[in-house]
Amino acid sequence: MTWERTTETDAALVWEREDGAAEIVARNTADGEWAVHYDRLIQAPEGETYRHETVPSRAAAVAMAETWCEGE
Repeated sequence: MTWERTTETDAALVWEREDGAAEIVARNTADGEWAVHYDRLIQAPEGETYRHETVPSRAAAVAMAETWCEGE
């Protein structure tokens, strides 16, 4: 499936899967790190899943999100 980055601000980035059944959100936390989560709905053909990681920088968050998009 293909992914599209739908939101990009200084504090948050959002990628949505073309079928709308999954999204990845990266956001800046209060302590300056970045939280990245992957959420796939129960309605997705592959079923539901949720992942969450914290990384030290925006660049690391983007890299993690792109890796998750490619692994999908």
